[in-house]
Amino acid sequence: MRLTNIKFKHMKRRLVFFSLIVFAAVSCDSKSYRYKSADNMYLSVPTLDELGADWMDVSTLRNFPAVMNFVGGLQSTRNITAFQYLTLPPFAQKDGKFITWDESLISNRLLNDSMKNWSCEIWMNGKPALSTESKWLPYEVQRKAAIENVEMHSFMRMPFEQKGVFLQLVLRNTTSQSKAFELSMKTYGHVRSYPAEKWRRWDTPRPDDDNFTATVTDDKKAVVISDRSSPTAVSYYFVNEPDDIQASGDTGNVGWKIVLAPGEEKTMKFVYAVGADKEAVLTEANRWVINFDRQFDLAKSKWEERWQAAFTPGNAHFSGHFPILATDDPKIRRVYYHGAIVPLLLCRTGFPLSERCYVTAGPRWANSLTYFWDAEVWANTLAMLDPAAAKDQIMEWFSLDFHACYAIECYTGKGAGPWYAANDWSIFRTVEAYLEITGDRDFLNRVIYGKTLLQHLDAIAVFHESRPLTERSLLADYGTSVNLLECSPSYIHGVPALNAANVYMLRKAAGYHRAAGNGKRADELEAKAEKLLPAVLSLYEPGEGVWSAMDNKGNKVPIRHCFDYIVTGQALENDLSPQIKKEMNHFVETELRTKTWMRAMSLKDPAAADSDRPDHGPLGSYSAWPALTMDVMCRFGDFDKAADFLRAVEELTRQGPWSQAHEFTGPNSRAYDPVVRSASRGGQDANESCGTAFMETVICAFFGLRPELSVDKPVLLSPDSPRGFNGELRHVPCKGKLYTIISDEKGVRAKKE
Repeated sequence: MRLTNIKFKHMKRRLVFFSLIVFAAVSCDSKSYRYKSADNMYLSVPTLDELGADWMDVSTLRNFPAVMNFVGGLQSTRNITAFQYLTLPPFAQKDGKFITWDESLISNRLLNDSMKNWSCEIWMNGKPALSTESKWLPYEVQRKAAIENVEMHSFMRMPFEQKGVFLQLVLRNTTSQSKAFELSMKTYGHVRSYPAEKWRRWDTPRPDDDNFTATVTDDKKAVVISDRSSPTAVSYYFVNEPDDIQASGDTGNVGWKIVLAPGEEKTMKFVYAVGADKEAVLTEANRWVINFDRQFDLAKSKWEERWQAAFTPGNAHFSGHFPILATDDPKIRRVYYHGAIVPLLLCRTGFPLSERCYVTAGPRWANSLTYFWDAEVWANTLAMLDPAAAKDQIMEWFSLDFHACYAIECYTGKGAGPWYAANDWSIFRTVEAYLEITGDRDFLNRVIYGKTLLQHLDAIAVFHESRPLTERSLLADYGTSVNLLECSPSYIHGVPALNAANVYMLRKAAGYHRAAGNGKRADELEAKAEKLLPAVLSLYEPGEGVWSAMDNKGNKVPIRHCFDYIVTGQALENDLSPQIKKEMNHFVETELRTKTWMRAMSLKDPAAADSDRPDHGPLGSYSAWPALTMDVMCRFGDFDKAADFLRAVEELTRQGPWSQAHEFTGPNSRAYDPVVRSASRGGQDANESCGTAFMETVICAFFGLRPELSVDKPVLLSPDSPRGFNGELRHVPCKGKLYTIISDEKGVRAKKE
């Protein structure tokens, strides 16, 4: 009896203790822990289908959605099967043209000639099948059309890491009677191969002639179009055997007679292969045709595998991985993962420079270039996903004279383009990100093209001294608009952003020298920084929240641009007074922010009327600027407004991936709530690596990861400040270890996994 009572008392104590634990867990802010439920969808990495865009009215599109497959890409068009800007280096399709459609122009010869820049347009009963709706997914573009009571729904994919295209067109009779009609396809396929040296340009080399020949195979199942100017051939192979197939000059004409019963569906399937040899492309296309359904499915499943691998520690493809975001805030979650998809869209596995190159844009422009400036805005994220590629990239950069180019070309490993004034800041920050994420201290002593990496960083930090604005000025002259924002005639010479960057780089280089035992050099660099700082701060306009430039005669030039907010905020965050930070944030809120996006330049900027380019002007923004603006808002302690901004941009992910820029359209383009669309005018591309800045900002600003090379554990920005949302960032790589960073009502904290 006594033993039984003792056991009962012990059991009772355990039950009370267990109840207290459960009560404590439940009593803790339930919102903070909701996302931890094992059956909650927000714990997992979203699938590619979850990332897909909404159906878009084609008439509202400014830039058509694209498909990428790790070796290249293409862009859709308004015709339900046609594509343009196919780029599979060394192969590139003829330059496309955006056409404003008008039924009265269909027979116009000029219109027909311009459509020859496309690939394979479908016609029905003599009318082009023009899509009315379009939907982007990472592995596919879908389009819909309806002609004479026949619904059309197309699916366009690219075979995974192979040079080709798959098309599937579903036809459905929507009437209660049988429907007979003729379906025809015009195949142009003007594709040419170019030697590596020709790719060293932002405007991808493309044929501008009709020096091509079309032929039909003996079995009447395929059209081949051969280039007479290069060893290039494309084959159109049809799963559904044509009723008519002919070649005429440089064009193929294919036709089918279709009869559909009431409500009946029929699926047409086509493949397109590109290569250097006619027989080889026919063999490849035939292989895909024989097993079309499986090959079509693999185009998706292999993409999904690659995507999921990017978040898996120790995966077999990337040398690192992305952190997983677990949060019950669906908008922030979607923006984060949309940032993550962009570098995979632009990852290229077929260039000789590196096993994996991350190009800046595609599929229309700069398909083999990595711009230093664009690479910097997601440098920490690359150092997590692929530190080996990041390190290779840095070493290749130092083989170039990066004061004479703006990008590295991934075929030749040579520089491309003119000098961009932001190069020093971009390269320095990219190196800094790699060093401090990986903890690779030995890399500073690595000799790269005759100098240690630390010596290279030192040279970058003092480069500005070779470009004095005036004879006695400490400020540097950063040239004209071609070296800076390209579109603003007043954003030239002594710009505040990059002069502020010099202060930062001098201090950071000094820190690396001091850690290496070079105290004397560290003192010299720090003294230079402290001497330069007042000259930079003198460019601030008190009460305005903006910074003026200075011309090469020593006169102030008023400018109101987000780039100064971003870079001065990043470079001088500990030098700016609370009042200056408040005023700078007010400038963003009142002159740049819109409901779902922002202006790169204020409408009050004196150059606004002459700077209308979507990425850097007053009617839109380069896709990194909103993310980096949020970064500085967080540095200035304005987490709630930054989180609201982050949620607001989620609406744009419903249109598709982050492009080079989004622009404002419609009658409210100068108001708070304009229509926002992915931009095309001004040479803007459909996919751009700068969109990864949204992921970078979530990691480094909202979760506050600020690693320092001399500190083993992660350093966090303002750890006691709540971020405006709850969540966990899991498997965060930092100096060879993995951490979970938690954001809740108390702020942020990191724990080792």
